[in-house]
Amino acid sequence: MFQPMARQISCPSCRQPFTAQVEQIVDGERDPSAKARLLSGTLNAVRCPYCGYEFRLSTPIAYHDASKELLLVNVPMELGLPSAEQERLIGSLTQAIMNSLPQEKRKGYLLMPRSTLTLQGMIEAILEADGITKEMIEARRKKLRLAEQFLQSDPEQWQALAQQHDAELDEEFFAMLTASAEAALRNGRRDAAQAMLMLRDALLSLSSVGQRLLSQGAEEETRIQAVVDDLNALGNQLSRETLLDLAIRYVQADTTDRLEVLVGLARPIMDYAFFQLLAQRIESASGTEQTLLKMLRDHLLDLTQALDQQTQAMVQQAAQALQAIVNSQDLDAAIRARIEDIDDTFLSVLSANLQNAEQTGNQAAAARLRQVMERVMDILAENAPPVIQFINQLLQQPTAEGARALLAARAAEFGRELLEVMNTLLGELSARGRSATVERLLTLRQMAVDVLGDVALQEDEQSASAPEPPASEPPERKDGIILPFSARKRPRNS
Repeated sequence: MFQPMARQISCPSCRQPFTAQVEQIVDGERDPSAKARLLSGTLNAVRCPYCGYEFRLSTPIAYHDASKELLLVNVPMELGLPSAEQERLIGSLTQAIMNSLPQEKRKGYLLMPRSTLTLQGMIEAILEADGITKEMIEARRKKLRLAEQFLQSDPEQWQALAQQHDAELDEEFFAMLTASAEAALRNGRRDAAQAMLMLRDALLSLSSVGQRLLSQGAEEETRIQAVVDDLNALGNQLSRETLLDLAIRYVQADTTDRLEVLVGLARPIMDYAFFQLLAQRIESASGTEQTLLKMLRDHLLDLTQALDQQTQAMVQQAAQALQAIVNSQDLDAAIRARIEDIDDTFLSVLSANLQNAEQTGNQAAAARLRQVMERVMDILAENAPPVIQFINQLLQQPTAEGARALLAARAAEFGRELLEVMNTLLGELSARGRSATVERLLTLRQMAVDVLGDVALQEDEQSASAPEPPASEPPERKDGIILPFSARKRPRNS
């Protein structure tokens, strides 16, 4: 994996100089996240720390994928480099790629890099090598133009437009809208994100494919909720034995589709001892029952293996992103370049590495990782929706008077949305126990209700309050398994 380079640049808008992280070599096979940044247009996209202007740096780029024996280079024409300088740059990029490979993987194609006239040409060549034809790319462009047509029209015309373009409103169209909205939200374009999500939700009910997706989604939610209810019904009786009984019941009732949900929610319990218990049940059974149990074992092994492989790939990708950030000279630029890679898995890997550094006495590594953690959390807060940023500001107020003054000044900007988000946060945080943050957030929510002064907002007061936390010392169970289950937790291999 190739590390970004720090470069001193000037903002095209305010002309202030600052340091940015520049990526010039992308290895699609060894660094899928860098490939994703290139294809999505976020590679070398930077934000000016002074004025907030966002732009993409123009720089030579080499793309390599050994599995496809593909080496592409692009030297932007706008750089105006003479031919000799272009050849020198291409040669140095190619040499760096060759030096990163073991001797047996240095093949002839590396000596003949394919130049593309534009960055878009490079992206199309990568997609073509991945089996995505120009026809498929053009079809996606048509979908983008269709989405723009909807967004630029009056919502009252959406129904007629949806009927006219019903065949084009397929699953890819809705996935594209969702991805575009998420990208806009990450870039702080909240209005654009809301417009795309509102369009998506409207077209789901106005199109044939959308109605089918809604029906499938409702069925999936019902299935997930059924498994969650079954697990929560076990309460303190949850053990490997009762979990196995539940899985057997699903097979006997011909509801094996729930097994995937069960694995996603209860994978930690399905360990070696669990499968040992299942093997004992198989040995003691006979006939039809034994056949059923063997089928269950094979299905559970396939599901757990698939989930573990996906989890391992996610952890590996997170570890690579963390390594690149830790080794960078400009933390902020490196974090912003990989903002799409920073999720729960990344934060878990970061926390585990920090804990290990502290336990082993590696003070230098621990200090650097703490610095990364602080900057990651700060930058995530910058990219959070405004209502989340506002709640964070409230939580950081040193006094109740300061929080109340801030609410009085700005609560009306968010209205009921502020309380709804607070309710969601309370539910998620309370599931982990009644912490000081939960107590503080409960107080802030009541302040928000008082400041907004809407009696109707208090109708859901009971449901909005944090649920009672689990006992600090739950009843002892023979296998020591304690897992909270929530319908919010989706199986990661679904």
